[in-house]
Amino acid sequence: MAKYLVRASYNDSGFKGMISNPSDRGEAIKGITAALGIKTESIYFSPSTAEAIMIVESDAEKNARLMMVVMSSGTFSGGSMIDLIDTDSMFSAMQESGKLLGTYKSAAD
Repeated sequence: MAKYLVRASYNDSGFKGMISNPSDRGEAIKGITAALGIKTESIYFSPSTAEAIMIVESDAEKNARLMMVVMSSGTFSGGSMIDLIDTDSMFSAMQESGKLLGTYKSAAD
């Protein structure tokens, strides 16, 4: 599975709920990700950006399910899932791309 940086922005209802009924939101996140077969590596909260931020191992279909479930909760105003690769994989991509440099024919040509 691939790694993703997940960002979910809490809305005012989300913050109101956290203040009115404090609970471990990390455990709630781990519960839904585990139910979807997503491995959660780490969870952070950013009070300055009003976000839950995670590193997960997942795939596109599981990501779609996760976004549908959490965004339908009414707790978040937006979110994103950014694909990640490690530095070794990026270096390999550079090398392989270099072999193809100049081989793409533009539609404008």
